[in-house]
Amino acid sequence: MVNHGIIMNVDEQMQERLENSFPLFDLIANEVMNTEGSEFGREIPPHWHRELEAFFLVHGQVQIAAGDSVFRLSAGEGCLINSGVLHSFVFQEGAAHFRSFLFDGSIVAGAPGSLFDTVYIRPFLKSGPAYLKFGSQSQDMAFFRAFEDIFRLCSEEPEGFELEARWGLSRIMLYAKQKSEVLPSRKIDTAQELRIKNMLSWMEEHLQDTLTVEDIARQGNICVRACQKAFQKYLHSSPIEYLQCRRIFAAARKLSATDEPITDIASEYGFSSPSYFSKRFKEEFGCSPKRYRRAAQAIAENS
Repeated sequence: MVNHGIIMNVDEQMQERLENSFPLFDLIANEVMNTEGSEFGREIPPHWHRELEAFFLVHGQVQIAAGDSVFRLSAGEGCLINSGVLHSFVFQEGAAHFRSFLFDGSIVAGAPGSLFDTVYIRPFLKSGPAYLKFGSQSQDMAFFRAFEDIFRLCSEEPEGFELEARWGLSRIMLYAKQKSEVLPSRKIDTAQELRIKNMLSWMEEHLQDTLTVEDIARQGNICVRACQKAFQKYLHSSPIEYLQCRRIFAAARKLSATDEPITDIASEYGFSSPSYFSKRFKEEFGCSPKRYRRAAQAIAENS
């Protein structure tokens, strides 16, 4: 089964939880286009998951932040994002269309301690790069062919598709291992990542409160300057810019789920000026809050 829309459930630390994978087969496929009323604005905010993520951009352009790196993809390009990596997507102006699937490495690794686990999967998860980018070079066609096969299998679900999808994932992981061997290993500052996740968790719980950078830094046990540097390194924005983005997404969810006045929702999430709220909302979702609400409710009625 392929999900035609973003279904991203995150906990307080912005860890995504997969609730729509196949029973006993931890794989979920998505196909998303930025239609009005969906939760897909110009940005998918920073989040992480223990699953690996394979991503293919069908149409448009996107800037992806993964770990402390930023890279761009154009239509026809893709990437593989490693387990546990904090990452986000910012889509450029115009329509965008992408496909992705998330999968647990154990699908390929099998039993813990097996040859597949110790030689091919565990080393990549622990010390492989934060991401691999795949472009038009001929050797990258192995990734795209495997991606297409897996996506087709998830769409059609023929008998035994799990075994065939496992073979496709094995091909992707073999190619990823070969490609990553010529790249530097990922260096993870676990203390820094834990501080970031603690700050994100606290911010998520206090989206409706008046917050300062000092308040945010206190949750990570660091000074304001260190907090600002950490956000720039891992989230590629200032703490306040990130906070505003999260508030806009929270407001969008409330717009689609309730009939509360737009001005009340804007005020609830810290926007004292309705016009500024509308401006920021349109920058993120490409339409006004009122138009977004109508479209979201229409989608809900037809689903």
